[in-house]
Amino acid sequence: MTNILKTNLVIALPDSLEQYSGQLANFVDGMIRKLDKNSHKETPTMKAIPEIVENLREEVIEFEEQLATDKFNENSLIELMDVANFAFLAYVALRMQGVEHAK
Repeated sequence: MTNILKTNLVIALPDSLEQYSGQLANFVDGMIRKLDKNSHKETPTMKAIPEIVENLREEVIEFEEQLATDKFNENSLIELMDVANFAFLAYVALRMQGVEHAK
């Protein structure tokens, strides 16, 4: 991984969420690392939305299983990042299919 910053992602965080800024930064960083780690795979955004939803359900089940096994294991957090990533990929797929999103 190169240390050259290619893109700066700046997020305007409302004051009401300031107390979570560190957790949010860690979560988004983890999501990006997981997306990058799996970027060699066929992108789920090319699948039909029902397939992506099924992947999302599978990730939720993996999170639930991890919680039942050992919620204090770091993998609990990683499984949540996987859930979030499939939600993000569904968002991208819908946008690619023409669903509008006003800011």
